[in-house]
Amino acid sequence: MKYTRVLVFLLLFCSITTVFAQTDYFPGDTWRVSTPEEQGLSSERLDEMMSFIEDNYLQIEGVVIISNGYLVYEQYPSPEYDAETRHFLFSVTKSFTSALIGIALNQGLISDTSETMVSFFPDREIAYLDDGKTQVTVENLLMMRSGMKWDESSAGYDTPENDIYHINNGDGLQYCLDLPMVAEPGELWHYNTGSSHILSGIIRETSGMSTLDYAKTNLFTPIGIENVMWSADLGGTQKGGFDLQLTPRDMARFGYLYLNKGRWGDTQVVPEEWVTLSTSTQTTLNDELGYGYQWWTLPNINAYRASGLYGQQIFVAPDQDIVFVLTGHISPTQHELEQTLLETYVLDAIIEEEETTRIPGFPNTAIMLGVAILIASIPRVRRHQ
Repeated sequence: MKYTRVLVFLLLFCSITTVFAQTDYFPGDTWRVSTPEEQGLSSERLDEMMSFIEDNYLQIEGVVIISNGYLVYEQYPSPEYDAETRHFLFSVTKSFTSALIGIALNQGLISDTSETMVSFFPDREIAYLDDGKTQVTVENLLMMRSGMKWDESSAGYDTPENDIYHINNGDGLQYCLDLPMVAEPGELWHYNTGSSHILSGIIRETSGMSTLDYAKTNLFTPIGIENVMWSADLGGTQKGGFDLQLTPRDMARFGYLYLNKGRWGDTQVVPEEWVTLSTSTQTTLNDELGYGYQWWTLPNINAYRASGLYGQQIFVAPDQDIVFVLTGHISPTQHELEQTLLETYVLDAIIEEEETTRIPGFPNTAIMLGVAILIASIPRVRRHQ
């Protein structure tokens, strides 16, 4: 009986520690820190990634890796940046704007993604309404399928031939709303930062707040983000497709929020269904890349990313419980190497073991289970009365 009680206790302890290890941990003011090995990753392989970055002259300015909810790896190769330095996120901003749309839907500020774009702006005169623009929906904007003209690649960002120029140098929201149609809504996928800017305008119109204030109240503050800046166009609309500034650690908070299906502690910050929809492939672009609701999807490895110019990335790999953040100033010709860092180094750093879930300060669950089995195998001696 004595050995049975010990066995039950040890098995119960193993179960509790395993459950505790799998319980989502959410950081307070700071991330809890662990070594890579304690969370089943090879620090040697991660160091090799930094050597690869240096050898290939990748101008990476920040690297943050979260595994099992712990900050396991952090590097700032550039002396100009550290953990407290905000970084321009460029188009990573779009994924934050998408989250705000999901929150607004949950709050009833937007009734459905089938609501039309023009219905949110009854007081504005909008051009080209006779060319199908009245049929553009919120979902079309989210999916980059509005059918509206957009060009941000054939000329420099500081020239009027680039549509981004007009977001930066006027009432960008009005400019985006006035663009002509070149396809039927929903028909053609075309990357369009103007659509993201209109989504920011919808947040502003429906909430009665600036997009930044709405984000602070409903997204940033609930997950512990305070060090934030987000510029607006000259009409007062936050730039929904770029110009958000955060630290790499706070970028990781957003990735961790999505890794946990929109939940932060006991609070469902972003609806779980929205997280699933947003990060699912709505448009297949090629065998390895898709697009959701302002998120890029990586279906071949069951991961997704928020991606911005010059190497800003938030990779989320749910199967491996990993969030991988990059900031930098990478040449656009080297962008494919960002994916290499994820697949060839971060995911490859996973130590293949039967049991990889570890808690700093707790015994290995497999060891404890082994002890329990050993005790159970000890022959019991009966006492004769």
